[in-house]
Amino acid sequence: MEMDGRRHASETTTEDGHKLYYSGLQDVHEQGVGFLVHRNYNNCVVNCYPISSRLISIRLKASPFNITIIQAYAPTSTYDDEAVEEFYDQLQEVANKVPKKDILVVQGDWKVKVGSDSYQTWKGTCGKYSNLSTNERSQRLLEFAKYNNLLLANTLGCHKKSRITTWHSPNGEHHNQIDYIMVQQRFKTSIHTAKTRSFPGADIGSDHDLVMMTLKVHLKKVTKQGPTRIKFDLDKLKDPQVASIFEAQVGGRFEALNILNSNDQDIDTQVNMLNTAVTDTALEI
Repeated sequence: MEMDGRRHASETTTEDGHKLYYSGLQDVHEQGVGFLVHRNYNNCVVNCYPISSRLISIRLKASPFNITIIQAYAPTSTYDDEAVEEFYDQLQEVANKVPKKDILVVQGDWKVKVGSDSYQTWKGTCGKYSNLSTNERSQRLLEFAKYNNLLLANTLGCHKKSRITTWHSPNGEHHNQIDYIMVQQRFKTSIHTAKTRSFPGADIGSDHDLVMMTLKVHLKKVTKQGPTRIKFDLDKLKDPQVASIFEAQVGGRFEALNILNSNDQDIDTQVNMLNTAVTDTALEI
């Protein structure tokens, strides 16, 4: 992987055989995004693109659709609006490059609070089960989601508060939902809402909780249609006159084909010639 300025990108294999893909700032313990891929799925990785210290994408081979996941780390409230717009512009550029048939998942730490008061205004983009109120910068996240036909999956399920909030202040006084997993609206019915939530019991050494989405994709079975089979009226051959005409025409066609082609044709070729003569004659009578 590449290294550009202070940005550092790496691909590491753990002792257990899992793959860690990372994009962040070199020698600085801030920002940074990545993916940890289980060893059973290492061969499913089509590609991984480290875009910046705030964005990374990975494409996984799946059937019948591949999956593209974009991991994001949005600017905090200390950054000005220009920095936020630059982040979302770059995010949109990445989303635009995702193949149309892929299942798209966009997830990360968005540093914004989407509240239940946004449910009516942004219906179809977010659910009811989130923070009590929406802060100003969440508008930009919701705009991005709506433009790309995404919905905030972990706002759809009714859970107790500890399974909705994703971040906790160091003093333990504040608990907010600022991490969101987004998926295309066409997969809304595939989201297992009972298992799409935060997991406060997971020991990950962070002020953020583990957030997980369970997606069960149900696809309509497509039946392959073979070539149309021609049905012949065999009862016509019971008429002696029709049978005589049929026999004469088939013989004539086959004899003509033999004259046009050399007599050293193999048996398969001659069988195909006979089938053609019989079929063409049957269609005419």
